[in-house]
Amino acid sequence: MGSFGWPELAALMTSLGFGVLSAIFPLANAEGYIIASQVSAVAGAIPVAVGIGIGQTIGKLMLFLGVRGGKSTRFFSEHKEKVRARPVGPTRMRFRRALRTLLELVGTKRWGLPIVLLAAVVGIPPLYAVALLAGATKMKLALFALVVLAGRVTRFVLFAAGAHSFHL
Repeated sequence: MGSFGWPELAALMTSLGFGVLSAIFPLANAEGYIIASQVSAVAGAIPVAVGIGIGQTIGKLMLFLGVRGGKSTRFFSEHKEKVRARPVGPTRMRFRRALRTLLELVGTKRWGLPIVLLAAVVGIPPLYAVALLAGATKMKLALFALVVLAGRVTRFVLFAAGAHSFHL
């Protein structure tokens, strides 16, 4: 292992910022960023992966807290009434049923954190949706944050190491 200098610190900080962005706006792809960073070879895989993992955790916490704090707002209750008033077709009914089932599972002590970990490492179910659903449950913020951080850093270190190994 080499020393940790200014290029690594810069890679860590810019990756952290991009991680927050990509956690909130899924079109900003974290995996694509990692590949690009490893092709440029400015910094090693670890600072980039850790930065993206920390940034993604911060972004997912923002989603989690947004739902948790937003549940009691007037906008949410008004929007809920509008949604209930819309006609429901078979596709929307299946989607709502699946979402309700996932919400129930994420809200349980037995399955909540394993689902969050699976979403953080593998991406199935999507962590974006799981973060929003977890915010609507009684899941503890600190546990959610630790599991997301461990899962995202693991995912991105493995991904960056793989991308780094292809660099000539």
